Amino acid sequence: MDNRPIGFLDSGVGGLTVVRQLFRQLPSEEVVYIGDTKRMPYGPRPAEEILAYTWEMVNFLMSKNVKMICFACNTATAIALDEIRNELGIPVIGVILPGASAAIQKTKTGHIGIIGTQATVNSDSYRKAVHFKSPDVEVISQTCSPFVPLVESGDFDNQSAYEIVKKELELFVGKVDTLILGCTHYPLLAQHIQKVMGPEVKLVDSGAETVRDISVLLNYFKLNRKAGLMSSNNQFYTTGSALHFKEIAEKWLGKEIDVETVNIESYSEKKILIATRNQGKVNEFRDMFTTLGYEIESLFDYPDLPDVEETGSTFEENARLKAETISKLTGEIVISDDSGLCVDLLGGLPGIWSHRFSGTDATDIKNNVKLLHELASTELTPKRRAAHFHCTLVAARPNHESLVVEADWQGRIANRIQGENGFGYDPLFLVGDSDKSAAEISQDEKNRISHRGQALKKLMQVFPDWAKD
Repeated sequence: MDNRPIGFLDSGVGGLTVVRQLFRQLPSEEVVYIGDTKRMPYGPRPAEEILAYTWEMVNFLMSKNVKMICFACNTATAIALDEIRNELGIPVIGVILPGASAAIQKTKTGHIGIIGTQATVNSDSYRKAVHFKSPDVEVISQTCSPFVPLVESGDFDNQSAYEIVKKELELFVGKVDTLILGCTHYPLLAQHIQKVMGPEVKLVDSGAETVRDISVLLNYFKLNRKAGLMSSNNQFYTTGSALHFKEIAEKWLGKEIDVETVNIESYSEKKILIATRNQGKVNEFRDMFTTLGYEIESLFDYPDLPDVEETGSTFEENARLKAETISKLTGEIVISDDSGLCVDLLGGLPGIWSHRFSGTDATDIKNNVKLLHELASTELTPKRRAAHFHCTLVAARPNHESLVVEADWQGRIANRIQGENGFGYDPLFLVGDSDKSAAEISQDEKNRISHRGQALKKLMQVFPDWAKD
């Protein structure tokens, strides 16, 4: 169960055709929608520009803590889906494969037509998807450039719009029995398209097909919203006129909505500098923050930065020193953690001295050996070996108040080193009441339950709003 919203993106209002189907098929799910109407149409633009704009929309949606993203735009799907899907830690779905699969099922003659934007048609994505599943099907593709501006104008329920559609579809009449509407704007012209093509031709609305796949993914990843909840906090954003977007959207969705104009260009590059040279920590942060669409850098990427001496007397003081100093030097958002192992019998030691517990030339092995030596008299009394990992995270950015979160991970100290997957004191730290060390659990499990994982979850709840203020 996951009550977070689903994110939808499109170059304009066309993706609302997918949202409308979602409201019909999955009425309990909530939506965050971004339409880049200021820079539409995407179709004639070069691929590099489409990719950059799509990343901005994705990063904007990630700042809204969505659980899944639907590319409700065929052009963005064709150009950007594969790259972005590989970078994000949440499910990402496009509209091309569901549409192609549906067309294969509907055609009786093996003749399929595809209409789309210039970028979608030039990418050849639909033909490849069709032929991957059914190589003998004949495919005819054509760009219908006037369709997107016609829909975005809101003036398409008239004879003039019909004549435009009729002219654009001349190539297909009598030659195909199935026509893929390869742009999510096009279902808004479905009445005209059907009239031109004839009642015997099957129109494939890729958006409607995509929602069926969304339902499958929600079930597979256990992301469904709690049963019985009704969608009540849908959010609609546009980069253009909110009033114009609202008029078209309400007409198409059949309900009143609130629309906000936003500037998403600031979301073009999202980067966080993690103030550490510990690769284990870097990997943990990367696993967590890529789900918000951030690129993670570390001090390995800034070899000329001076070391920040940890002179604080608490975890928070040390974390602040690192984060705020490095943020001032680089101008970047910086996250620093100060974390350590606190053993009850040792009065909370090693605590803030965890990394140098065995001296100035400390290593993980030396620290573990010293800890076992300090607790040697308690090997037969496990309750006296109670301990916890503590983590304080500080996020800093220039000219802003820093963000601070904390978390603990309870456990006890083992009598010997166990496991090889962790670092630091992980091989000695028995998780909770179990006999399994932190070095014996999977990285995914560790990310979920560790002190740093818990602190990151807390941070991620407040970080998006803090980062955009």
